[in-house]
Amino acid sequence: MLKGLNNPPGDVKECFICVLHLLSKVNPDVPVDAKGRLKTEKPWPAAQILMKDPKKFLESLNGYKDQIDSDKVPPNNFKMIRDTLALEMFTPENMATKSSAAAGVCDWIRNITMYYDVFVSVEPKKASVAEAKATLAAANEKKAQVDELVADLNAKLQILLD
Repeated sequence: MLKGLNNPPGDVKECFICVLHLLSKVNPDVPVDAKGRLKTEKPWPAAQILMKDPKKFLESLNGYKDQIDSDKVPPNNFKMIRDTLALEMFTPENMATKSSAAAGVCDWIRNITMYYDVFVSVEPKKASVAEAKATLAAANEKKAQVDELVADLNAKLQILLD
């Protein structure tokens, strides 16, 4: 539906600029500079290249969560779209007045950004919990050794007292 548009509305273009930013260094079809940032003066033709195979395009969007989970998405990708996300016009409802397909993509952008924000805030906490569990296990092991030593010494003391 979208890939055939030669000159889509500005909001639709903006939506796909966000997609290009998000897929930078993740999808090899997205042109990037040496720093991994989107590098194109004409983003719509780059977006059309991504959409040339709609099934593959949707698979790349659906698999993006796994890319986040495996830490393959540079933080800069999300940083580059924050200003657009803050715009009042950047909502699925507004995008639906231009294109229902773009509304779905806009909704995906907003949701994957929320997922990323949660992932970034939760991952360090998971690492801290794992570290704390390892420390606790080591302390419990040491305590068991000390308890065993105390029991042995108490038994020897009891023999001396008897």
